[in-house]
Amino acid sequence: MRCKKSLIHLFSLLLTLCLFASNQAQGQNIAPSMAEEEDSLLSIAPWVIASKTDSAKFAAADLLMQRLQEVLSNPASFDHEFANLRMSTVAIASHPKADVKLFTFNIILQNGVFHHYGLIQRKTKNGIALYTLHDTAQGLPKDVKETTLENNQWIGGLCYQLFPHKVKTKPYYIVMLFDGHNINSNRSVIDVLSFEKDEESVEPNAMKPVWGAPLFRDGLEDPSEDYRVVFEYHKSSRILMRYEEEQKTIVFDEIGPAFPSADGNVYYYIPTGDYSGYKPSKRGIFTKEALEATDFGQGIPNPTIFR
Repeated sequence: MRCKKSLIHLFSLLLTLCLFASNQAQGQNIAPSMAEEEDSLLSIAPWVIASKTDSAKFAAADLLMQRLQEVLSNPASFDHEFANLRMSTVAIASHPKADVKLFTFNIILQNGVFHHYGLIQRKTKNGIALYTLHDTAQGLPKDVKETTLENNQWIGGLCYQLFPHKVKTKPYYIVMLFDGHNINSNRSVIDVLSFEKDEESVEPNAMKPVWGAPLFRDGLEDPSEDYRVVFEYHKSSRILMRYEEEQKTIVFDEIGPAFPSADGNVYYYIPTGDYSGYKPSKRGIFTKEALEATDFGQGIPNPTIFR
């Protein structure tokens, strides 16, 4: 108990010092630069990984979230690269043509469970809108591929890539994330972020994030669209999953059981060596198809990667 209180006191002291320095600068009419703001985040970020106990990790994560909200509420932060923070513990997903950025990080609990934190930063006509992400990856609904999810139902993960996508006049953001999940398996997810009018807000024209949209088909013969794509596989495995801008294709490893009797048990699923891709149709639906390739940047580029 004494160790827990000491660590919480240490994190509180670190944050207090950061805020004191910021307030002093503002008191002297000298606004802290974004580099200085990033340094204040870097003074906290390593503790979400380096802390020895779960309680200390939660305390560090809460402080980092609080400081992130303060820094990212500044409109100048949207154009700041945060390169050092990105190399620390915070994944940042962005795109030059998107008015949205995702800042995510995780803590790894002693039981092997990954718990994620995140913020959506959205640039609006009136400044910056921030939305806190709440991790529910350990309790996904059974119909997770068939429904939209509210922001407090977010499938937690490190969001490492996003790109804007439009269906008719509706803007979407396709988001790729990695979830270390638990001691048995990892997850890789292709999700869809959009915004709709928040009818419960007292503020006029307030918007809220929504996750998922019927945009993914397993093939041309698939009669229905999934709202997201979820891969789950063996803990020691990693899969490639990324968006290739020039080809407008989401490339990914196919996965399957490591041996016949493991069919259906995702804890024993591994990459098969085959690659597939989701390509958008003219109406904006992504359809899965096999790719004739075994090299996606690991070696010499193959000009026949995409048909």
